Amino acid sequence: MQAPLQRLIRVRQNPTLPQIYDVELNNIPALKQYDSVEVHLVLYPFSRQITADSYKFNPFQEYADEISTRRRSLYTRVPRPANSLFGIFLGIAIILFFLAVRPSEVYSLQSIVAILGAYFIGKDLWNDIEAALVNLSKNWTLRYQTRYYEYQLEKNTTLTNYSAVAREHRYGKASLLPERMEFITNSNSKTVRMRFSHQDLQGLCEQTAHILGMRFEPQVAAEFTRAGYMFSVKISLNERTLFVRRAHEYFQSLNAGERGCLNFNNKWMGDAALGREAIFVGNLRYLAGKRIIPAAVIVTQ
Repeated sequence: MQAPLQRLIRVRQNPTLPQIYDVELNNIPALKQYDSVEVHLVLYPFSRQITADSYKFNPFQEYADEISTRRRSLYTRVPRPANSLFGIFLGIAIILFFLAVRPSEVYSLQSIVAILGAYFIGKDLWNDIEAALVNLSKNWTLRYQTRYYEYQLEKNTTLTNYSAVAREHRYGKASLLPERMEFITNSNSKTVRMRFSHQDLQGLCEQTAHILGMRFEPQVAAEFTRAGYMFSVKISLNERTLFVRRAHEYFQSLNAGERGCLNFNNKWMGDAALGREAIFVGNLRYLAGKRIIPAAVIVTQ
């Protein structure tokens, strides 16, 4: 891993608010050479007293809650055109069938109902087809995967600019919102996926920016620190050429304070990172290579 790309993610306990842990994106000038940067974070507390309800990922959990309750938010759901396109494809197939077999009945009520039925069935059927493709290819070098992100940032509002200034005052440094985001809650752990565009990174003059706050309930904050946690990071540095995206992916975790990664046999290796090279065309991913990187420092405290 290149020296300028070391120490990309920092997580630290807030010095004045001990129930808050801040996550920062570092070495931003070195990241500006990429078309986009993706950061996926997973937090798993070791204490059995702490569940997912005991802490929040801010601000993204707030945005996800707003969307789920149909309130206005800085984020909206990413459109899913594949369902509709597959429904249209089936509808066209029915039209061609009638033209070939019974052209005189193309405009009949029966054919119109069949075409509309094919469209709506196709929209639902595509979800099952995608799930089958994912399961079938999950262990292949060339695999099919569904989209990572459910939400996208609405940037073209004046209030968004005011919010950015307010966030900088709130966190005491530049703050960066991803252009796309996904938020996942499990029983004990939480995951947030963020994608930052080249334009987002170019707009920052600072070396570092605040990207996430982990806020714990006061009654469990001390227990979280005492018992420890695993904080896992995946960072993807993306280069795009037309419809092809090449991703340089790096995985590293803080495991009870020890930096390291899981190797190819899922065994813990201290003071190392897992690196992967992947090529994406649409929803197809080709794993071009993987390696263990010794003495890598991607995430710090």
